[in-house]
This record gives sequence, C-alpha cells and structure tokens, in this order.
Amino acid sequence: MALDYSNTLYIADSYNNRVQKYLRDASFSETVAGQETGSSGPSTNTFNYTADLVLEVNGDIYVSDVNNHRVQLWTSGSTTGVTVAGTSKSTLSTKHFCLFLG
Repeated sequence: MALDYSNTLYIADSYNNRVQKYLRDASFSETVAGQETGSSGPSTNTFNYTADLVLEVNGDIYVSDVNNHRVQLWTSGSTTGVTVAGTSKSTLSTKHFCLFLG
C-alpha cells in the first residue's frame, strides 16, 4: 500500500492480481497495473499474486509479483510492465526469487 503526494491510495490487490488506485474521497477504484478482470499469468501485462508495491514520485510503480518470482516496473500510464528483478522460475539460485512478499 502507498499514498502519493495528492493522497491517492495505491493498493496491491493480491488475490485479484492487480494494483488499484483510489483517488481521495472516491467510492470506486481504478486498475493501474495488471488486468482489470483480475486474470493472472506470467506475461508482462499480468501478475500472479501482487504482494507489495513501491510508488515513485513520478507515478512509476514497482510491484512484487510473488508467484511469478519477479519484480515488475509499471511506468505511469503504461499497460504492461517490465521485469526489473527475478524471472518466472522458482529456484534456489542467486539469479531467481523463490518467494518474496515485499
């Protein structure tokens, strides 16, 4: 969960495999990373259990994608992410994440 300078709340919606944005005083959220439907998968536009996020001042979001064993960067306004750490494989190698929760 993160709060930006304008009090917009960002939530890693773990079981729906996405990141939701709530504007201040809003009743509804907007999907800003992942699939609006909550679909999971290994592609660059999907997640498989979003555990945590870090929000940059410019609106970029780093998301821990647990079951895909990676960290994805979603730049502000993008419809797909870029893997910046890990791979889609779970091993005990120093190049892969076995499990991380943020």
